[in-house]
Amino acid sequence: MIVVVAKVEVIEGKGPEFEKEYKKVAPKVLKDPGALMYVLHRDNRDPNKYLFIEKYENQAAIDYHSKAPHIAEFFKAIGQIAKGRPEINFYTEV
Repeated sequence: MIVVVAKVEVIEGKGPEFEKEYKKVAPKVLKDPGALMYVLHRDNRDPNKYLFIEKYENQAAIDYHSKAPHIAEFFKAIGQIAKGRPEINFYTEV
Protein backbone atom coordinates (compact mmCIF):
# COMPACT_ATOMS: atom_id res chain seq x y z
CA MET A 1 0.00 0.00 0.00
CA ILE A 2 1.27 3.45 -0.89
CA VAL A 3 0.45 6.50 1.20
CA VAL A 4 0.62 9.98 -0.28
CA VAL A 5 0.97 13.02 1.98
CA ALA A 6 0.52 16.37 0.26
CA LYS A 7 0.77 19.81 1.85
CA VAL A 8 -1.05 22.72 0.25
CA GLU A 9 -1.16 26.35 1.32
CA VAL A 10 -3.91 28.62 0.04
CA ILE A 11 -4.18 32.37 -0.29
CA GLU A 12 -5.52 34.12 2.81
CA GLY A 13 -9.29 33.76 3.00
CA LYS A 14 -9.55 31.18 0.20
CA GLY A 15 -9.89 28.16 2.52
CA PRO A 16 -13.67 27.78 2.11
CA GLU A 17 -13.32 27.86 -1.67
CA PHE A 18 -10.53 25.25 -1.52
CA GLU A 19 -12.61 23.00 0.72
CA LYS A 20 -15.58 23.31 -1.65
CA GLU A 21 -13.43 22.10 -4.56
CA TYR A 22 -12.12 19.22 -2.44
CA LYS A 23 -15.67 18.13 -1.57
CA LYS A 24 -16.50 18.02 -5.29
CA VAL A 25 -13.48 15.91 -6.26
CA ALA A 26 -13.20 13.54 -3.27
CA PRO A 27 -16.14 11.24 -4.20
CA LYS A 28 -14.74 10.92 -7.73
CA VAL A 29 -11.25 10.03 -6.46
CA LEU A 30 -12.66 7.36 -4.18
CA LYS A 31 -14.25 5.69 -7.23
CA ASP A 32 -10.87 5.45 -8.98
CA PRO A 33 -9.43 1.92 -9.22
CA GLY A 34 -7.11 1.25 -6.29
CA ALA A 35 -7.98 4.43 -4.36
CA LEU A 36 -8.55 3.58 -0.69
CA MET A 37 -8.46 6.92 1.13
CA TYR A 38 -8.50 10.60 0.15
CA VAL A 39 -8.87 12.86 3.17
CA LEU A 40 -8.19 16.58 3.58
CA HIS A 41 -7.16 18.12 6.91
CA ARG A 42 -6.93 21.82 7.86
CA ASP A 43 -4.11 23.01 10.12
CA ASN A 44 -5.41 24.03 13.57
CA ARG A 45 -2.91 26.89 13.88
CA ASP A 46 -3.02 28.20 10.32
CA PRO A 47 -6.33 27.86 8.45
CA ASN A 48 -4.55 28.51 5.15
CA LYS A 49 -2.53 25.27 5.38
CA TYR A 50 -3.95 21.89 4.41
CA LEU A 51 -2.75 18.31 4.45
CA PHE A 52 -4.00 15.51 2.21
CA ILE A 53 -3.56 11.92 3.33
CA GLU A 54 -4.24 9.46 0.55
CA LYS A 55 -3.89 5.68 0.28
CA TYR A 56 -3.62 3.62 -2.88
CA GLU A 57 -3.29 -0.11 -3.47
CA ASN A 58 -0.25 0.23 -5.74
CA GLN A 59 1.70 2.41 -8.15
CA ALA A 60 -0.78 1.74 -10.96
CA ALA A 61 -3.53 3.31 -8.83
CA ILE A 62 -1.39 6.41 -8.24
CA ASP A 63 -0.62 6.63 -11.94
CA TYR A 64 -4.34 6.47 -12.74
CA HIS A 65 -5.11 9.12 -10.12
CA SER A 66 -2.42 11.45 -11.47
CA LYS A 67 -3.92 11.35 -14.97
CA ALA A 68 -7.62 11.29 -14.06
CA PRO A 69 -9.69 14.07 -15.67
CA HIS A 70 -11.26 15.03 -12.33
CA ILE A 71 -7.80 15.66 -10.84
CA ALA A 72 -6.92 17.91 -13.79
CA GLU A 73 -10.19 19.79 -13.18
CA PHE A 74 -9.41 20.06 -9.46
CA PHE A 75 -5.94 21.52 -10.10
CA LYS A 76 -7.38 23.94 -12.63
CA ALA A 77 -10.02 25.07 -10.11
CA ILE A 78 -7.49 25.61 -7.32
CA GLY A 79 -4.84 27.17 -9.54
CA GLN A 80 -5.72 30.69 -8.42
CA ILE A 81 -6.32 29.62 -4.80
CA ALA A 82 -3.15 27.72 -3.92
CA LYS A 83 0.11 29.43 -3.00
CA GLY A 84 2.75 27.70 -5.07
CA ARG A 85 2.92 24.01 -5.77
CA PRO A 86 1.93 21.34 -3.26
CA GLU A 87 4.64 19.46 -1.37
CA ILE A 88 4.02 15.77 -2.11
CA ASN A 89 5.68 12.80 -0.40
CA PHE A 90 5.16 9.07 -0.89
CA TYR A 91 5.36 6.38 1.78
CA THR A 92 4.98 2.63 1.98
CA GLU A 93 2.71 1.42 4.75
CA VAL A 94 4.50 -1.04 7.06
